[in-house]
Amino acid sequence: MKSENALITLVAAILVVSLAIVLISNDALSQPYTYEPPDAYFSIRDVDVKPIEVTSAQIEVNVTAYIDRGDGKTNNPTMQIRVINSDTRLLETEVFAQIPESDQGKTVTASQKLKVDRNGNYELNILLYNNKSIRDSGAVAIKGLSALTPAAKKSGIMLTNIDFVITGTSAGRASVRPDAYLENRGVSASDNLNMVVKARQAESNILADKGSIETGTIASEATAVRSVQLEVPDGYNYMVVVELWKGDVLINTWEKALMLAPTKTVPKESAEKKMNIEVSKFVREGNVQTASEAGMAYAAAATTMQQEPGFEAIAAVAALIMVIALRRRS
Repeated sequence: MKSENALITLVAAILVVSLAIVLISNDALSQPYTYEPPDAYFSIRDVDVKPIEVTSAQIEVNVTAYIDRGDGKTNNPTMQIRVINSDTRLLETEVFAQIPESDQGKTVTASQKLKVDRNGNYELNILLYNNKSIRDSGAVAIKGLSALTPAAKKSGIMLTNIDFVITGTSAGRASVRPDAYLENRGVSASDNLNMVVKARQAESNILADKGSIETGTIASEATAVRSVQLEVPDGYNYMVVVELWKGDVLINTWEKALMLAPTKTVPKESAEKKMNIEVSKFVREGNVQTASEAGMAYAAAATTMQQEPGFEAIAAVAALIMVIALRRRS
């Protein structure tokens, strides 16, 4: 009797459990299944870096990343740009930009501007985030930024040559006219700039004289000659410096030597020997020599040259040719 009751109880328990399992299974199967797509992946395809504004101290660039979007869902996709100094490997700055939404399999662009020092070299590390996780990364280097000309110093004007003309001498002083050849290599006519010319004594760097003149507007690919008048002590060597100014901004500088006390090397001693030149002989402006005066000048030059061996015949021939030429002209 007891065994029969136990068997009945066991069978009843099995039936209850089976019924419960069936009910639970039916309830689970009745609920619809929802597919949860994974997070979308992003891939950097290419990067462009373009200068926007150039100053003497800084450069503003625009960084544009071309990004491929894969399958999956997006949640606040973001691009981070970290600027690393190539020399110190220190983080200079960082910026963020939102990645635009797009269809799967499309390429989108994300851009952001940033500023860096003009004299530095940098590595731009780019990180792509989706749902607070890094999906892709890349890097691009920018260097040689100092070669970019600041906007305030762009003129297109280049100095191609300087000629020196002696216009007079008096009381140990020489009047010199530097002729500066200014070429406009820009694509349009130049601005009217201010040209400052300085004469510095070569050894002491003392400013002997300076003058200025406006360049005027110079057409594209044209060359203009601009001159100033300087007066300096005779018997010294000078470094003539030409400066171009746009308002209060110094655009460019050039320099060329003016030798009023030249030296030469004597082969036997291998030392420098001072050359005594008479600056008055080079006066051109407002002075015309007669044939007799030219003959006397070249005779004096020939006498001076005779002090050096090997120049007697050359000096005599040069003086004779010049006298004949000047007499024919007169």
